[in-house]
Amino acid sequence: MATIDDIAKDINKFGDDFKALRDDTQRDLKALRDELDAAGKKLDPIVSEKVNKISEAVDVKHDVLQNGIKALTEQVEKIDAVLKRPGANGGWAGDEAAAEAKAAFDFAKARLIAEGKLGVNTKIEPDAEAYAAYAAAFPSYLRARTEAAMPRDFQAAMQTGSDPDGGYLVPTTVSSRIIKKVYETSNLRALATVETIGGKELEIPRDEGEFGYGGWVGETTAPSETTTSQLGVSKIFAHEMFAEPRVTQNMLEDAGLDIEAWVANKVGEKLGRIEATAFFTGTGVNQPRGLLTYGNGTANGTIEQVVSGGATSLTADAFYNLVFQLKDYYTQNARFLMKRTSVRDVMKLKDGHGNYLWQMGDIKGGQPATILGFPVDRCEDMPTVAASSLSVAFGDFRAAYTIVDRLGITLLRDNLTAKPYVKFYNRRRVGGDVVNFEAIKLMVTSA
Repeated sequence: MATIDDIAKDINKFGDDFKALRDDTQRDLKALRDELDAAGKKLDPIVSEKVNKISEAVDVKHDVLQNGIKALTEQVEKIDAVLKRPGANGGWAGDEAAAEAKAAFDFAKARLIAEGKLGVNTKIEPDAEAYAAYAAAFPSYLRARTEAAMPRDFQAAMQTGSDPDGGYLVPTTVSSRIIKKVYETSNLRALATVETIGGKELEIPRDEGEFGYGGWVGETTAPSETTTSQLGVSKIFAHEMFAEPRVTQNMLEDAGLDIEAWVANKVGEKLGRIEATAFFTGTGVNQPRGLLTYGNGTANGTIEQVVSGGATSLTADAFYNLVFQLKDYYTQNARFLMKRTSVRDVMKLKDGHGNYLWQMGDIKGGQPATILGFPVDRCEDMPTVAASSLSVAFGDFRAAYTIVDRLGITLLRDNLTAKPYVKFYNRRRVGGDVVNFEAIKLMVTSA
């Protein structure tokens, strides 16, 4: 009660100040109107100056009044918290005790509603002890779902913890959003070359050599025939992937959210992750061929592997070796790909002078983080650092890898052949393969 008295004294003092300030403001406004009426349409500099000064005084006092009203509201909320009653705006002010008081208030209101006793002028008197008993028994009731889980003297009363005794009358609120589980993936599609095709496959001619050279000759020396370059072709097939979730017609009609849109979004995300994984580890049989599936070498059909220097770890020297194994032509657009945990390990590496290989980027400025000056992209489909793992890829991936799109995700909605289920048959045709093997290098974890 001492706290309430102190707050009340502050409010009374503010009320007196508020009245005096309001009266003073009204006098200023009257003086302003009198000056304007006397001047009519002519305002000489002296009158203008007086009007401006009065206006400024009114503005200042208006701000003081607004701040005072805010302060008064805060004082009232303090009393609400002390008395543990609803605030003036229907909210509850204060700490945990006030929250418990609100819960007891709602509990008493629910009981009155269940008993049919809540009228327009009914006074709601919270019963803290009754609410405490309900709160203590409710967890046991939820686990057992039997009347024996509730105290005997509590079963006779209307209660929200028991459906037959009034719980049916308490509405349940279901959020319009769904908490999603996040799945990590890779975005090689953003780095590779992507082509849309009109048939089942894409053929890309490949220059696999160079023209011969006949040497220096004299003025009268007859030239001889020289060799020509060999050509090859890379073929990338568009493979088909699908998903067919089923949902009952009643679910589509009665659910509190757009089930069709939710299903379409989930299917799209899933197909995207499966596709991304295939670009790294796909076998090429009825699916894209992954860039990590080729043997070690420097000829077409193989990708050179640079050893890390550590049996189960990455080393600073290995990154220097990896970068300088790539031809300068490809380093112009080269970047690193590795798993998030691999990035963590690389951030700790230093060169022989104690300088970190990793340099933080400027997110706001659009500058990526770099290793030895080359951008780094996180790809969760890259292997974790372990013995014999290909944990780091480096190269010009736009030159090295090509993705073909034949058909985006298409949907066939079938509500006839599997009643009462509605089938959502989703298809996608996509392919991918390495087309330039010298444009990429891999780091293999090995001593």
